[in-house]
Amino acid sequence: MKTSIIYILTIMLAISILHGCGPSDEELREQEQARQQAVQDSLQLVYEQQMAEMRQDSIEQARLAEIAEEEARARIEYVADGPYTLQIESWRSKDKAEARAQQWKEMGFENTYVREFGSEETGDLWYRVRIGRFATSDHANNLKEKLSEEYETDSWVSRVG
Repeated sequence: MKTSIIYILTIMLAISILHGCGPSDEELREQEQARQQAVQDSLQLVYEQQMAEMRQDSIEQARLAEIAEEEARARIEYVADGPYTLQIESWRSKDKAEARAQQWKEMGFENTYVREFGSEETGDLWYRVRIGRFATSDHANNLKEKLSEEYETDSWVSRVG
């Protein structure tokens, strides 16, 4: 009997030691809360990274749209029968005006031409050097700005009559 009591006490002691070695319910709850917090932190980090990427994409798209808009403004859109032209020079000498028109053509403005204005009878004859025909004054003004910036050339938009 004494042996049975010792055996039972030993088993009870072993059970209490094993129970005491494992985590308590409170420790288990704390571990679960820490695990859930780690998951939340990871999700928050992923969210913040995605938001940063979206902001960067948005900035890049805006920059590309701005570049496309600038390219569209810089594009020279000639039309054969447009009501606007850009006058860049005016000369009394036809030869000088045609030589200058040729220089503009060689610089890439292939729609440069010379228009005679005035009357020989009055002695008030001019040869105007012009570039292109444009559908709108805005298109002509785009070229005007380009010439002003890149060639420091004064010019003005005229209606073709």
